[in-house]
Amino acid sequence: MQYDDEKDPGTAALAAVAGLARSVEALTRDVSAMKAGLKQTASKTAVARLNDTVASLGNTVASFEDLLTRLAAKPSTARGQGTGADAGPDAEPMRSWLRLPEQDEAAVQTVLSELLPWMESTYLRYATARETLPPCWLWHPEIVEELLWLMDAWTAAYEGEEASNKLVGDWHDRQRPGVSRRIGEYAPACDVLAHRDPAGQRAITVPLAADADPFVTWWAAARDHNGPAPTPDQITAGRRGDRGLTAVPNTAGGQR
Repeated sequence: MQYDDEKDPGTAALAAVAGLARSVEALTRDVSAMKAGLKQTASKTAVARLNDTVASLGNTVASFEDLLTRLAAKPSTARGQGTGADAGPDAEPMRSWLRLPEQDEAAVQTVLSELLPWMESTYLRYATARETLPPCWLWHPEIVEELLWLMDAWTAAYEGEEASNKLVGDWHDRQRPGVSRRIGEYAPACDVLAHRDPAGQRAITVPLAADADPFVTWWAAARDHNGPAPTPDQITAGRRGDRGLTAVPNTAGGQR
C-alpha cells in the first residue's frame, strides 16, 4: 500500500478501505439492477450465491475498517520506538542519563541497576565493546548516555511489544557498532588516573555564553554579514586548551 509523507500509514490505509467500501456499494447497486434480468436467465440458486458473495465482501470491508481504526488509535508503548510526531500524548518518554532529574539519587540508581547487569550479560560480550570501553566510563556522562539508549533499543528489539527480527538486525548491524565506535572516539587512551579534578568543580562551561548578546543582534538583524569581531578578552579565553572554552576541563596526568 502506498502513502505519501503527508499521511501516516494508518490514515492512508483507512482512506483506501473507504474507497473499497464505496466500490462495494456501487457493486451492490449494480447487482440489484441486474437481478431482474438474472431472474429471467439464471436460477434462484445462482442469484442467492451472488447476493451472499456481495454481503460477505461488505462484511470483510467493515471488519478491516474497524481493525485499522483501532490500530491507528493505538499508541506505541515499546521503549525507544515512539519518537517525534509518531509519539502520542501517552507515549513513554525516552530515558536520558544527561536529563535525569537533579537531586534524585533513586532515579540514577534505577538506571545503573539496569545498565550494569545488561553491560555484563550483553554489551561486553562483544570484543569491540570491550576494546573501546575505557575503565573510567562512569566519569564520562556522554558514554553512559550512549549505553543507556543502546540498552533501551536492545530491550525494544528483543522484548518490546514491537520486537522483531528487523529491529534485532538493526541493533546488531547499525546501533551497537555505532555506539562502540563513538565511545572509542570520546575517550581515547583515557583511564581512571586521568580524572583528578577537584571535587565539586563545575565540569561543563559553554564557550562565550556570557558574551551571547552581540550574537543575538547579529543573527537576528544582519546574518548576511560577518559576525561581531572578537574582543581581546575573547581572543585570550578562546585559545584551544584554555579552561574558559573547554567543555571538559584539562586534567594533568592523562587524556580526556
